[in-house]
Amino acid sequence: MRTSRLAILLALVVPVGLLPAQGRTGRIRGVVIDSLLGATLPGAEVSVARLNRSAITDSAGRFVLDSVPPGEWTVAFRHPSLDSLKIIDPGTPVRVFAGASAPVTLATPAFEAIRDRFCAGTPDSLSPTVAFGSVHATDGPRVRINVAVSWMLGSASGDNARPGSVRTSVEGDSQIWVACGIPRFAWFHATVQDSSRGASAFLKLGPRDIAVGDLVLSTASGPLAGTVRDADGRPIRAARISLVGTDIASESDASGAFALRDVPGSTVTLDVRAAGFHPSVMALQASLGRVDVRLAPLPEPEIRPPGGSDYLRLLERSSREGMLLITGPDLAADSAALTTHLPVGTCRWWLDGRPVEREFFLAQPRWSWRALEVYARGSDAPPEYRSPDCAVALLWTALADW
Repeated sequence: MRTSRLAILLALVVPVGLLPAQGRTGRIRGVVIDSLLGATLPGAEVSVARLNRSAITDSAGRFVLDSVPPGEWTVAFRHPSLDSLKIIDPGTPVRVFAGASAPVTLATPAFEAIRDRFCAGTPDSLSPTVAFGSVHATDGPRVRINVAVSWMLGSASGDNARPGSVRTSVEGDSQIWVACGIPRFAWFHATVQDSSRGASAFLKLGPRDIAVGDLVLSTASGPLAGTVRDADGRPIRAARISLVGTDIASESDASGAFALRDVPGSTVTLDVRAAGFHPSVMALQASLGRVDVRLAPLPEPEIRPPGGSDYLRLLERSSREGMLLITGPDLAADSAALTTHLPVGTCRWWLDGRPVEREFFLAQPRWSWRALEVYARGSDAPPEYRSPDCAVALLWTALADW
């Protein structure tokens, strides 16, 4: 992880604290603002450089640092959610006087500042999002390579608009990739390939409109073990664990444990699913050796009157006008069914009755397919899936409510 090269720094020089004065101490009190969310930041760790003083912000983002000697000090903060985005606070100078409180407001950089750093000079200089990361190799020579990034653009007609801007640059032993123009909250797929190695990661833009994905190339392979548990730590049995784009898969046992063999050492995407839970999709490296996954439960299903469009009533509407239905052996025999049978302009994607992004729909492992339901005219689809503007595709998998 080359955090030092990717960290978003707003200041180049951190002030050096003056020597503390003798006598009474003072206090630093303030608030931490997450400028990316436009809200205060609870749970941030605030510390004073060169002093053994730290505090955690409360639910309103406030903090107090007591017993600070008089003088000029540098106050900085960190938070796990910001660490994952490689946003590092360089610190803010604060002057403390004996017997007094020194107020200070700490804040993350604004999104506009981050966007200007990465997207300025591209056709997407006003991009609503920023995605970036590094590319480096753990073995073999470093080569000049390009990163490909794809995503669902979501126009009303389903047609592909102009793709966003993707560029790479070299920094030391790594290459840096940057993608601008990805729609907000979208899933996207970042891939890189050279003559003998490849890496791939499905990533999602979060509420801060920033995503970070480091891609590692390696010719090695190894085992990957772990557990699947629910939000309360209870093991989940019979969860399906697979690597997207490969045939490598396993199932968790009664203790929630699983093991995968011959997992590529490059960055891969792990897909974990279990009946009654939201799926988990994450990018990782097999070199970690172990990963523990927590799945969040699905909400209680809404009780609907007969005549709906869930999988239980799929066959009852198999003769519906304008419907293409592929099931059983016909679907199992066609490995490209998710692309060859979808009309140009499809813009509504449903997985087991829930709306998803196109890339996530197409990434579903073949073993899970049970039925593919396609409406070239979205107005022919059942009411809850209907779209008057474009074609509609529904995929029902092994995890659907039969």
